Amino acid sequence: MDLGSTRGRYNIRVTSPEPTKNSSSSQAHHRHAVYASETTGLLLIALVLLVLTVIRYWHEIHWSLR
Repeated sequence: MDLGSTRGRYNIRVTSPEPTKNSSSSQAHHRHAVYASETTGLLLIALVLLVLTVIRYWHEIHWSLR
């Protein structure tokens, strides 16, 4: 089997995508939404960990710091 001829014909019918102005703007907006939701999730996890830590060690916190 000749690999050179197979390799040359492999992607003949595949067209390369051409980015349009609308799709790149849409992708940037979608990417921003993903980053915003990721940040919100991380802040929520940090808040839950802080609350759990304060609840766990509430009796050991000095009265002057309360």
